Amino acid sequence: MEPDSIRALIEHQSAELRALFPQITDCHSALEQWSEDGERRHSLWLDIRWPQRQALVSGPALHDAQAAVDAAFRLARERVAPTARA
Repeated sequence: MEPDSIRALIEHQSAELRALFPQITDCHSALEQWSEDGERRHSLWLDIRWPQRQALVSGPALHDAQAAVDAAFRLARERVAPTARA
C-alpha cells in the first residue's frame, strides 16, 4: 500500500476506535518499517488516552502494512474495552 493509503487507514481506524469508545481523548500512532532477513516488516504503535488512563499498544511485526495496522487496532480494542466501559 502507498503511504497515503496507510495513513488514511490509520486515521479511519482511529476514528472508529473513538466512536466505539467516546471517552478517548487522544490516539497517537507510529508505524515502524524495517528490513529483517531481507524482508520488509511493519508494526504499528498506539498511545491511547482517556481521563486518568492510558493504553500503549505495540502491534505485531508483519510483512504487510495493512495487516499490521489491522492487528494493532484489534489489540487496542481488546485492551481498551475492559477499562473504558468501567
